[in-house]
Amino acid sequence: MTPTKAVSLETMSELWPGSQLFGARLEYEGTDSLLTPPMSRTIRIVTAATLLEVLSKQALPTNIQGLRLVVCENLERLDSVYELGLSLLKIVTQSTSARFVGLSASVNDPADLANWLDVEPAALSSFRPQDRDQSLTMSSQTFAIPHSVSLFKAMAGPAHRAIQYSPPGSQALIFVPSRGQCRSTAINLVTRCTLDMETTRGYIDVNISDDLIGGYCARLSDKALVDFVSKGVGFFHPGIGKSDRNLMLEMYAEGSIRVLIVPKDSCWIVPVRAAIVIVMGTQFVQNQEGSDIRQILDYSLTELVRMQSHAVRYTGSGQFHLFCQAEALETYSRFLGDGLPVESQLTETKTLQSWVKSVFHHHIDKQRVVDALSFTFLAQRVISNPSYYGFTNRNQDENLSAIVDQLVEAMREPGEASS
Repeated sequence: MTPTKAVSLETMSELWPGSQLFGARLEYEGTDSLLTPPMSRTIRIVTAATLLEVLSKQALPTNIQGLRLVVCENLERLDSVYELGLSLLKIVTQSTSARFVGLSASVNDPADLANWLDVEPAALSSFRPQDRDQSLTMSSQTFAIPHSVSLFKAMAGPAHRAIQYSPPGSQALIFVPSRGQCRSTAINLVTRCTLDMETTRGYIDVNISDDLIGGYCARLSDKALVDFVSKGVGFFHPGIGKSDRNLMLEMYAEGSIRVLIVPKDSCWIVPVRAAIVIVMGTQFVQNQEGSDIRQILDYSLTELVRMQSHAVRYTGSGQFHLFCQAEALETYSRFLGDGLPVESQLTETKTLQSWVKSVFHHHIDKQRVVDALSFTFLAQRVISNPSYYGFTNRNQDENLSAIVDQLVEAMREPGEASS
């Protein structure tokens, strides 16, 4: 079970060799066959949204035949859809011997996630962000310039120096807020490189021949990429043609490209690591829902942790450089060092409300909803951290009952009398 389609595809590519070796069939999603018992050993990969869609149907099975193991990927990205889908799966497997395994980035309170999945204390392994088999050097630099073109020009200088003064041959992965900022960032970096290092080859290593680079450039379908690739800078995001994207990954893998620039949304799918990871800015611009008003939002903590995870762990030590606004540094630094906070989002979205409507229509059985909520991560957290959800006591039944009352009230049609 994965939080998104992108993670599903990555997981499928990782499991494919092993599944062939052990004679297991590998299947991706499929709402019609998801709960059908397989004919042979099978690994089914499903997103939380697809699982929730299947399990939201009224005729829920009392058990799922043949299910032995449920692996929950990226639990640090637990949102309302992921939580409700997984909770419903726990309900329909309670009479089976299915075992749940959870995998996550470092979180600051893993015990509640383990309890939710019925993991025995002896089977819980928790590691702090700094617990690495190879060291990671972290540095930060703050900027007082508002989110603008000027800000990213100012960040280009320290980003270039981080690359310039790294060990010879070290490669860099640079995250920027959007696809539109990839090329402007590349221009700023190449300009800095040309001025500081007095070279016309940009970041191309001295051991890489012009003929080799020329051969690669001739294979690019988008000729606008040639100016950057010929200077040792590439890009990765779905807006680039697949053949060009794969070619730049090939060049990056062999060292012909030293710098790879990636927009934040692609941090989940970029398939490489680097000795140097640089996060250039932690804010992005997005239109408000249903309007043309643009607003500046902050990166989520899970996105930053994902970016940090790309720092190299092969040999030697990696470097992680965070460039952000001064007021955001303390928060980001604390959670990058202590682990991510994970709280239930069921009370913050309409996911739970939509599920209740689909199952009960206009005749809501409050006790059945409370019973269903007792299988959720929310049920764990209203005991451990009740104040986050607006409660003053740690009584699970009382708090869940109050949540259901609030839910029913929110769902009531205007003018409808309370029961």
